[in-house]
Amino acid sequence: MDAWVLVVIPVAAVWTAAIVFALATVARERSLSTTERRIWIGAVLVAPLPAALVWFALGPHPFGLRVGRDPL
Repeated sequence: MDAWVLVVIPVAAVWTAAIVFALATVARERSLSTTERRIWIGAVLVAPLPAALVWFALGPHPFGLRVGRDPL
């Protein structure tokens, strides 16, 4: 087994786990509107690492930004 495999496999596992965890937490977040949820899921799918890092560091509403709320 090559040495690079010992690095690539754990990094890929952490990368995949971060993306799956971000998608799961976005899907479960009750404070997000449907539009916000779709935007976050799209962001995680298009730019997985940056979007996941923003989600984990700043939460569902970074810098207080809100997209229109669903009517109650």
